[in-house]
Amino acid sequence: MLRFLLILALCAQFASCGKKEEKVDNAILRANLALTRGDCDSAISILELEGYQAKNADYIKTLSSAYACKAGYKTTVLFGTDLPKVSDPDMILRDMSTFTTSTMDSLDNSAYLFLQRGLENLLYAGGISTAVNPTSADRSAIFGSKGMDLNSFAFYLSLAQLGNFSFYFGNASFVTGIKGAGNDTSTNPCYLDYNANVNAFLDTLGDTGNCVNGSDEGHPDLVDGVDLVNVENACKGITLFNNFVDTLDSFIGTFTGDDFSEFANISTAVEVAKLGITVVKPTFDTRIFDTTSQQRCENLFAGNDEDIMYFYAAVFETLHR
Repeated sequence: MLRFLLILALCAQFASCGKKEEKVDNAILRANLALTRGDCDSAISILELEGYQAKNADYIKTLSSAYACKAGYKTTVLFGTDLPKVSDPDMILRDMSTFTTSTMDSLDNSAYLFLQRGLENLLYAGGISTAVNPTSADRSAIFGSKGMDLNSFAFYLSLAQLGNFSFYFGNASFVTGIKGAGNDTSTNPCYLDYNANVNAFLDTLGDTGNCVNGSDEGHPDLVDGVDLVNVENACKGITLFNNFVDTLDSFIGTFTGDDFSEFANISTAVEVAKLGITVVKPTFDTRIFDTTSQQRCENLFAGNDEDIMYFYAAVFETLHR
């Protein structure tokens, strides 16, 4: 009798699980239909009513799509309008700051916040802790072949969000993307205020656009005082760039077509930048180039303003000018 009851209980449990999966699958379908109508809010409501599904790749991608929709992002526009603007790999951040989604005008800009939420939903998919660095390899290990779908979409959103970040914090021209030529919300020629050591490093980098040794004027939301960094906001740029590189590396070798040909050598450029810094500062903490977690970035580099400055000089000031 006991055995019979156990079998009944198991059957009931499996039936319940099956019904739950059917409800989630149905919610994903209805959310996608809402997205085809451009109804971002309904898509989010439909999905969130089922509770967050951390191990369901289709759910995660659809929810991220819904938040990206709220931000005004469209993959068709990314490929059809924005990617063709990227013509010079040496000034990739300048070109990205002219993307359709590069409209950030404040830290509480709703499009920026929704796009970030969609991106983080992908980066930490599968229950990855926010205290550790999320990687494309982790997502592939958790989700198998569907991990590649998540990584590819994370790359697209990283592109858009990095363009947003470069537009705002680089004070970019809306038309040309040139750093320091926007002057709508700020007048900064540089991303950060740099100390004497990093100012000297700027001289060794060659062309850094409007930001040169002695400019000493960074974006007010990235600066906490003379030669001081707002670590929280600076880490947003660091992790955005590093996740852009990580997700790019995860699929560019298998991508057909030439849409991303200008991005092919980014990892090499990063290694050159890292080497250039360590030549002038052997004690430089190279972990900054591998940091993809906002929480970890803030924990590692709180009080280490100089290494953040070196990163920004080598990456943001050189790729955006």
